[in-house]
Amino acid sequence: MSSQSSTKLPSISETLGALYIGATIAAVLYGVTNLQGVIYYRRYPNDWWVYRYSIGLLWALDTVHVALSTYAVYFFLIHFFGDLTGALEYDSWSMKWQVYMNDVLAVYIQGLYALRLWQLGRHFHESLVYFVSLAVVASLGDNTFVIVLEPSLIIFHLGSAIYVVYDTSIAQNIASAASLKTSIYIFFSTIAITDLLIAIPMCYYLHKSRTIILVPSTATVLLRLMRLVLMSGLATSACSLLTLITYIMWPESLVFLGIHFVLSKLYINSLLAMLNSRSKHRSMSQSTEDEVNSLPTVLRVTPLSSEGDVSETNISIPLPDKLSLSKEALDCRV
Repeated sequence: MSSQSSTKLPSISETLGALYIGATIAAVLYGVTNLQGVIYYRRYPNDWWVYRYSIGLLWALDTVHVALSTYAVYFFLIHFFGDLTGALEYDSWSMKWQVYMNDVLAVYIQGLYALRLWQLGRHFHESLVYFVSLAVVASLGDNTFVIVLEPSLIIFHLGSAIYVVYDTSIAQNIASAASLKTSIYIFFSTIAITDLLIAIPMCYYLHKSRTIILVPSTATVLLRLMRLVLMSGLATSACSLLTLITYIMWPESLVFLGIHFVLSKLYINSLLAMLNSRSKHRSMSQSTEDEVNSLPTVLRVTPLSSEGDVSETNISIPLPDKLSLSKEALDCRV
């Protein structure tokens, strides 16, 4: 009997090894998060309060997540050193809470992306923004912590949230994750689809903004932002799909949990990269405004007299603001 049970037990590289690698990559990305956070607050000390407070809150939650995941991996590797069976059968509270924290971070950042999408698209089509908001609510319904944004979806998402809470309560250890197939399928599928639904319309709105702006430099920056947002959305969506695929292929292993460690780090770094990239747009816009403001306010007229003499006369004419004209003097021969 012992030999049969040992053959069914996954290897340490597929379980604790995967958790260790995932926690290490997450710690590296956490350092990148700290760097981007410092850059954000230095560049935008007077940014919109929703973004400023959200970044601080996300950084605090991400710090707690790193602490929980590090403690869980340390406990498994050190406390249960040489006892893989005991580690897999141990009911780790830190492991459960880091999963909850990871899901909360992902949904919160998706909400900020939807808010950013609303800001970009409020001059275009509000229905698409509402559709993306519903997608974000759908991802909320599959988490333990539920925030209902649309009353019409309360019953549906409350039922799915209760189902996830029930699955989490009956999972006594990390080895029992193989029995949570339905809830895991729903959650990661919804997260991946929501990321795509956010990335695609955001790129569309950036493209629409590019077509109505006449400054070529701004159009170039918006194209760069479009690529950045698209890659960020695809990165988080690919991470969710990879987590789901590894769970389907190796449900008895913990490879999917190791990838899940990295998911929240990709979310917060993508958000910070998007917010920090606005400096290029603002700086180039500011330089364009400086060029416009430095336009000469004196129109030089060179009249020709009947005798052929040339005399210059300076006429002060107020020029309209933000006029896309050259910095060269305006010479008119009358």
